[in-house]
Amino acid sequence: MEFIGWMYDIAREQSPREPVLREMLDRSLTAGYGAVGLYLEHRFAYDSAPWAADEGCVTPDLVRRLQSDYRPRGLRLIPFINTLGHMEGFLRAEGGRHLAEGSRFGTEQLCPSNPDCAPFVRGLIDDVINTFDDDWLHLGGDEPWQLGSCPKCTARSAEIGKAGLYGEWYRPLCEYALQRGKRPGLWADAVLEHPDALKYLPRETLLFDWQYDQRPQATTSRLRAAGFEVVCCPAVHSFDSGWCFLDATQRNIVEHAEDARALGGKGVLVTSWELCYFTQYASIFPLILAAGEVLSRNVDWDTALATHGGPNYARVAQFLGVDLPAASEFLKPGTWRLLRDRLIMRQNPFELWRDWRKDACGEPGNRILQICDSASRLLPETHALQWAVSLHRIAVEFVNRIEFAAQAYARLDWPECVSHLENAQRVLRGLGPITEDAEAVGGSPVDRQRLNVLLGKVDRAIARVTRVSQDALERRDTDGAIGYRPAFETLVHDHWLPRDQAAWRTGDRK
Repeated sequence: MEFIGWMYDIAREQSPREPVLREMLDRSLTAGYGAVGLYLEHRFAYDSAPWAADEGCVTPDLVRRLQSDYRPRGLRLIPFINTLGHMEGFLRAEGGRHLAEGSRFGTEQLCPSNPDCAPFVRGLIDDVINTFDDDWLHLGGDEPWQLGSCPKCTARSAEIGKAGLYGEWYRPLCEYALQRGKRPGLWADAVLEHPDALKYLPRETLLFDWQYDQRPQATTSRLRAAGFEVVCCPAVHSFDSGWCFLDATQRNIVEHAEDARALGGKGVLVTSWELCYFTQYASIFPLILAAGEVLSRNVDWDTALATHGGPNYARVAQFLGVDLPAASEFLKPGTWRLLRDRLIMRQNPFELWRDWRKDACGEPGNRILQICDSASRLLPETHALQWAVSLHRIAVEFVNRIEFAAQAYARLDWPECVSHLENAQRVLRGLGPITEDAEAVGGSPVDRQRLNVLLGKVDRAIARVTRVSQDALERRDTDGAIGYRPAFETLVHDHWLPRDQAAWRTGDRK
């Protein structure tokens, strides 16, 4: 294959330190990679949008230093930006709101009909071209889920369809990149959904076909038949799991490589996404490097994992990436990182107890703890995989202590309930070193704050139990019977308020 690279998702809360970046690049070369894509979004210091540059973002000077050292050694640094969807970091900053298609929870995109958006995007393109010396410029373009939703875009879409709306937006941007001497790239999902958009794009546009749950044979064939060169893009399945689904990752990478070779693809880009929410690159980087060995030298997976992760990495990866997901329905592939979603992302750890209590407090929970113990014994105490082990162990132990608290609450043992809540909070504090270690090597600086929010929710629960118990005791009837009190699940919900007996909002699971 002509091209073998991997993509570093800096946009998802990474603040890469130069020594860490250099080590990553050195090891990428050793593993057989010829390119590293830097996925930037808002985490680059654009001269044209200084209001979007927060602390720790990648700077032009850093990129230039790295290029001058690594380009002569055969490693390309390719800029990946976004120019339609996934613009949240810009649109939710003061200075960018007027560019949005419309507010949306989660992802948010630019409005193609807004006359300010095209000049804004050309400014970002100019900033990147003025910094990066690679021949390629990836313009993003994936998951434009709001396409055609504002009144102007709706009207235009009625005339030319969403394919036309997408094509009218990206044709001039791709042509602009070409005029400035860069080959434009786009993620292929939008043109696969709206194939008429391909008629608008210059044939020089390089399409990146990502298929994370299936092989790309059918989709890459369609894109090749339309006259475009294609890079096949598998994923390291950490974004949808508690740590990483190992089998899905290895299968996805091998199948993309096979199809790229068979269909005359340009090559393979191994993508990695969202190494935040209590996960981090250090724990999966040996897997990324092993993929480079598999792709470039046809080395078998176990040998490659041992080379880049140490003698026990492959076995522990099996524990974490295969055995743990098999231990509980809650963790299996296809559940979309339920453990991290309920424990961390929703910012109320009691949601993990609510949705996982049956498994975590039963035999699956015991099995998870056994797997964690087996994995931990194979690793040095400071190994990055210990962080993934700790996350799963702490999650099980936390849910069990909350279950004890709920049972004590039900039998009116208020002091025992509070004691179990305090123990649960102590368990949760064990996540602190994970967040600190991640931040120290350029990972998420937000996870430490998230942990503080989680600990605060336990403090709130303790205060509520204390208040409810006092009120209930004060309202005892003459026979000593305890009166109304909210169910424990209602009490720990974010939307519960004292005396809100019907508690309508506590039925809201979002």
